[in-house]
Parts: sequence; C-alpha cells; structure tokens
Amino acid sequence: MRRRDLLLGAALAAMPFRPAAAREALILGAWRQPGEGDRLAAFSTGGRVPLRLGLEARAHGFAAHPRRPLAVVFGRRPGWEALVADLARGELNQAFAPSEGRHLNGHGLFSADGRLLYATETRVEDGEGLIGVYDAAADFVRVAEFPSGGRDPHEMRLSPDGGRLIVANGGILTHPDAPRANLDPEGMDPSLAQLDARTGRMLAQRRFDPALNRLSIRHMAAVPGGTAVAMQYEGEETAEVPLLAIQRGEGGLAPLDLPDPWRAACRNYLGSVAADSSGTVLAATSPRGGLTLFWDLAAGRALEPARLGDVCGLAPGDAPGCFILASGQGGLVEADARRGRMRPLAGPPGSDSRSAWDNHLLRLG
Repeated sequence: MRRRDLLLGAALAAMPFRPAAAREALILGAWRQPGEGDRLAAFSTGGRVPLRLGLEARAHGFAAHPRRPLAVVFGRRPGWEALVADLARGELNQAFAPSEGRHLNGHGLFSADGRLLYATETRVEDGEGLIGVYDAAADFVRVAEFPSGGRDPHEMRLSPDGGRLIVANGGILTHPDAPRANLDPEGMDPSLAQLDARTGRMLAQRRFDPALNRLSIRHMAAVPGGTAVAMQYEGEETAEVPLLAIQRGEGGLAPLDLPDPWRAACRNYLGSVAADSSGTVLAATSPRGGLTLFWDLAAGRALEPARLGDVCGLAPGDAPGCFILASGQGGLVEADARRGRMRPLAGPPGSDSRSAWDNHLLRLG
C-alpha cells in the first residue's frame, strides 16, 4: 500500500459502543468478504456487535486506548497511514501518517495513561527500525521517534509498570518496492529489545544463538513474569528450529520444547500468540500448518493442538484455557485448550463461511 491507500471507510452500521457483559469477551477483528471488500468489527462471543465498519484496505494489528472507547487500526507493512476508530460513535473519524521516509509495520500500542501511541516503523532509506511516538491527545501528531534496536520491528508490548517497551525486532531488511521480500537473509539480526518508554534508551536486548540468525521474532504475549515470543524462520520449512520461547527477568530467550510432529506441522511459521484470561495457558497459531499450539505454563508441557485451516487470528476467550480463533479460509471458533474442544461462533453480520479473517484479533477490555 502507498500513502492514502488505507482510507477512511464508510460505516456499514453506526451502532453505539457498550462494554461487554461480565465475562463476555469483546473482540476486534477484520476480514475480507469476497466481492465486498474489507471490514472491521467489534463483536462478543455472545453475539453482540456494537461496531461494524467498512475499510478500503486490509487491516493487520490494532491498539486499544486504555481509558477511552477508541482503537487504532494498522494496515499490513509497509503501511503509510493508520486509522482511528471511535467505538462510542461507531465510526472511523481520523487518519494519521508517519514522517516522510518512514512506513508503519502493522502494530502499535498506547502508553499506560493513554496519552501517547507508539508504532513500529521502518526508515525506508536504510531499513533501520524505529518507534514512532504520537500524541493521542492532539490528533495523533508525531512528537518523537527513537531506534527500535534492529531492523523490522513488528509487535511490541508494554511492561506491567508501563515504563518499558518490549519490542520484537524481526531482523529482516525490507523495502517498499519489494514489500514481502527478505533482501538480506544472511545479515538478519533478530532480537527482543527492552526500551525506556520515555526516552527510547536501550535497557536490554536478547538474541538467540548466532546460528539461528534467520529466526525472525515477530509476535509476543505477556505471561506471568515475562514475555512469550513466536517466530517465523526465514529458511527451509523442514529445518529443526524453535518456534516459541519465553523470556523472564534477566534471563535469555528460553525455547519451549514442542513435540516434534506438532512443531514440524507448523512449517516453521507461527502467526499470533496469546495467553488465556488466567495467564495459565499459552496459544500460538500456524496458518501454514492449520494448527493452534497450546502450552500449559504451570506444568511446562504442550497440550493437544486444535486444527483449523489457515488459522492466524487469536485472542483470549471468556473462560480460563479458552481462545477465539479465526481462519483465513472462513471460520470463527472458540477453542478450549484443556478440554480439547472447539465450538463455532457466529461472526458479525456480513461475515460467513467465505470470510477471510485477517492476521490478528484484539480483546477489548
């Protein structure tokens, strides 16, 4: 996408935003309907749909304001514009762009107080990663930027105290003229960086062994005492490499020992990662493998995976051990990792079995 490709969409339905009922998840997600374009919705597992909007291009990641009914929608990288969704009014009411010579990388988050928005970005000239900082109280004016600590920063999260940004630097050199190409696979340098959220100062940086330099760190989730990361390997699909790892305290990136048949079935590609509502079960999706992996964090062992073709979108469900899964081949389900069960969910109006759900879901509230 070039600048202005991600445009404000016309509202399909102006429905007032209401908080979800107790224990009922409200999920933000996007999908493409064949012949009808891209759509965005906030919907509950109980069938409520307080927000449904049309988009002019594919969405990727989302950032929810911690105090206001507002969310930012990021397109796929390279993104040239982000949209602001007013959940109270049920409309997209603003767009903002990075500085000249930068593009958005599909993810961002708000500061703990909601005053600032941080976005992962790339400087086009040399491919270096940046964190763009925007004033959410002043029409998302760009107020600062600082290095991410590597190339291709993708997803990030905020530390529990709100003082640090934890950034997944994918390590891939890209350029908008070849947006999905890895232009320097041998020179990859993926890392998990911790930055001071106020100054951008590098506080810590973890890497895998140099032999795993093609193991791109893409997505992450908060787990008790640390961060879980999911990887995509820029090499042979049959190579035996770790796909999930956890970093806690001052320790390094500790890979999770996945059973080989399940690890191999993922074809060295994980799409999303999330912890359940209780923080006791970790899930990671593999669209290539049509598989969702589950890991019991307390017992330190893998649970039986769930099978759903082209699954990528993932969010915590209502109950401990439960997750919402979305498929690029059509399909929205709730999976119970501990019981090994899945049940179909009714999607928002306008979605059906043909709906191609996009990469990520976000639980609101």
